[in-house]
Amino acid sequence: METAVSVKEAFSLGLPVEVENIDKELGRLWEESGDNQTRASHINLVVYTEDWSAMEHNTEIIRQIAENHACRAILICAEPASKVDKVQAWINAHCHTFHSENRTVCSEQITFRMEGDTVNTLPNIVFSHLDSDLPLYFWWQGEFPLNFKSELWSWIDRLIFDSHLWKIPTNHFDLLSKIQDEASERIILCDLTWTRLLGSRFALAQIFDHQGALAELGKITEVTIQHAPHHRTTACFMLGWLAAQLDWELHSILGKHSFRSKDGREILVNLKEQEGACISLYHLASPDASFELQREVGSDFFHATIKLPDRVPVEVALKADRERITDTLLQEIVRGGKHPLYLKALKKIGPLFH
Repeated sequence: METAVSVKEAFSLGLPVEVENIDKELGRLWEESGDNQTRASHINLVVYTEDWSAMEHNTEIIRQIAENHACRAILICAEPASKVDKVQAWINAHCHTFHSENRTVCSEQITFRMEGDTVNTLPNIVFSHLDSDLPLYFWWQGEFPLNFKSELWSWIDRLIFDSHLWKIPTNHFDLLSKIQDEASERIILCDLTWTRLLGSRFALAQIFDHQGALAELGKITEVTIQHAPHHRTTACFMLGWLAAQLDWELHSILGKHSFRSKDGREILVNLKEQEGACISLYHLASPDASFELQREVGSDFFHATIKLPDRVPVEVALKADRERITDTLLQEIVRGGKHPLYLKALKKIGPLFH
């Protein structure tokens, strides 16, 4: 059983402090907290946004993350268009009591509001407040500035972003390729859109574990994916995963898209937008069989239907994707590792983003 408690809190972001006194004030914060609380950190987690209204929500996300994965959190709101050049800072601690172990573990949070030209000091702000030599996870919220060049990239271990939020994904994917080159491939690209699809990929794989289903996989001629508004990129990545796994190649003529298998079979693609879950329907069909995953809004499960020739249809419930941003982010942080299939899927579907 865990109970979340705040060491000291003036308001949602914590205690306002002068930038030059951050380390001193953090030390004082721990002196006042008592001997029963332990400061802990497994990673440095930087969260960057250009939306000040998001800071309270980001603080809540960090509080929830800290319950499961202790970290040094640095929240940054950059406002380059501001006519005022100013930096403000706050400190906070997210503490969670583990009654079974009779101990309280705390994660630190440092928050910055950077206005005007002070945004140019972003790398210095980040570097000077990292916790020792722990890995740096950098969550960039929203769109990347396409002309942004920074020594930051060479320091980041995992660059976290969410491609389904981008208006013109192609521009950003091109930028990410350049970032990875500049960072000498040290940086691992972590797209939350891809992470969010882990449940879908696993559920589809489970369907074809069913007796008789695997034989139909090499005969698929139609793929339909029904997605919520603003989640077309999510649907495209699922297509990319299928194409990468089954060695399909994309063909686009006059705005119509289809895939072709190695043996020349055409696979028709249909992406449908409809209110509902992020992905509410996957439908794969061969001439003699069909495989379907349906999900209702708020459900934690897919309803799977398997129809094979000369057999009674099979219906099962399969675990669905996690849609809450905290769950998706925590999944990315805890699982770690590289994402080789992500880049393969992206290569398969590049033209779909034009």
